[in-house]
Amino acid sequence: MLNDQEFKNFSQIIEQYAGIHMAEGKKALVEGRLRKRLVALNLETYNDYYKIVRNDNNKTERQLFIDLLTTNETWFFREENHFNFLKKILDDRNPQQPMNIWSAACSSGQEPYSIAMLMAEERELSRPWNILGTDISNKILTSAKKGVYLKKNIKGLSKTRVRRFMLNGVRSMSEYLAIVPELKKRIDFQPYNLTSSPLPSIKYDVIFCRNVLIYFDNDTKKKVIDRLIKALKTEGYLFTGHSESLHGVYDNLKVINPSIYQRI
Repeated sequence: MLNDQEFKNFSQIIEQYAGIHMAEGKKALVEGRLRKRLVALNLETYNDYYKIVRNDNNKTERQLFIDLLTTNETWFFREENHFNFLKKILDDRNPQQPMNIWSAACSSGQEPYSIAMLMAEERELSRPWNILGTDISNKILTSAKKGVYLKKNIKGLSKTRVRRFMLNGVRSMSEYLAIVPELKKRIDFQPYNLTSSPLPSIKYDVIFCRNVLIYFDNDTKKKVIDRLIKALKTEGYLFTGHSESLHGVYDNLKVINPSIYQRI
């Protein structure tokens, strides 16, 4: 069983390396997710595992630790009003104008693939648009790059979009759907730490950073928002999760609604 000191130790590591603040209410989650590593490594206590993770020479295990504690549920076209607003942005722009969009906490890929589906519908695949999908978890990025999903877990996709943008698996993969190759190649998936990785070399028209800020304390949240603003074009848009307030955090942002901001 994970005791209070062990939970505190793990919380300090995840905050140090991922910027994530683990509230006391997350103790059961941490215990459950790390239990599998104790079993895999034949360890008796969580403290034994803590000693391995804190070892600076064992970066592979530390990445596995981060992967376990940062994987979150997502689905296609989550928070649909953001995609409706993105469609409005596209309607107001010349279709020949290049469009760069960053999905800054893309998890298992449903968010950037949803963006790509909308872009394909509104701009076609021949137009100049590109999507960057980033996440701190290498494991979840590997899954996102594959673009393969269990049919029973597909949420948020209309039958029309499934027919156009997904392929049915065959034989041993008959229970799965896969993103079509021409859509996959429009997304560049890269590992990225929102608190410390170098800023991308280009500026973005739209940045999605949703349902991750809630895990940061106020100081870290402000740091992340300041970095995202620098990566936005002037008059570019930042989308956050509906439950994530930026009150008292943002500078140089105009509030369009509580979860959509524009750089000014």
